[in-house]
Amino acid sequence: MNITNEHLLKESSLHSKQITNDTLGEGKLIEGDTLSVLSKVDDDLINVGITSPPYNKQEKQKGWLVKNVVYDVYKDVVPEPEYQENQVNVLDEIFRVTAPGGSFFYNHKIRWDRGNMYHPMDWLRKTMWTVKQEIIWDRMIAGNIRGWRFWQVEERIYWLYKPIDNQLIGKELRSCDAKMTSIWRGVPER
Repeated sequence: MNITNEHLLKESSLHSKQITNDTLGEGKLIEGDTLSVLSKVDDDLINVGITSPPYNKQEKQKGWLVKNVVYDVYKDVVPEPEYQENQVNVLDEIFRVTAPGGSFFYNHKIRWDRGNMYHPMDWLRKTMWTVKQEIIWDRMIAGNIRGWRFWQVEERIYWLYKPIDNQLIGKELRSCDAKMTSIWRGVPER
C-alpha cells in the first residue's frame, strides 16, 4: 500500500475523539504520541498489528548505517529503565486495544551498552501478552559494526498473542502456514 494523506490520521485532528472501527476504516495510520493515541482507541478493536519501535540506541553512539535514522520529535536516548517501562506501557495499551485471539508483531533487537546486554524478553515478560513465538530476522547486514563482538546481523520479531478465555496456545495454524520457519531472511529496504 502506498501511504498518502488519505491513509494518515494525525493525532492533532482527533482532539478528544474516541478512535473506533468507523474512525479507522481500512488502511489508516495514526501519527502522534503513542500512549496518547492509544488511550483514545476502543478496547478490543484491532485484530493484528505490527511495530518497530525506537531501539534506544543512544544517539551519540551511531554507527555508519544507523546515523541516517532520524526521528521527527523522539530522542532515541533515554535511561534504560525508563525506556523499558515505556515499552511495557505501550505494549499493555496495545494489548487492551487488541481483540481476544488477536496478534501483534513486535520487532526489536538485542542491544548492548557498556557491557550490559538488554534482551527484549527482559520487558516482554512484564507485559500482559503471551509470547507465541520468537522469530529471528536474518537481515544479512550489520548496522553497528564495532570490534567488541561478532557482527549482529539479526533482529527479533515477537509474535505476541492475546488469549481467548485463557487459552494460551490459540488456534492451530493451517498446514501451509505452519511450514514457515522461525528464521526469516531478507535485507531491509534501503
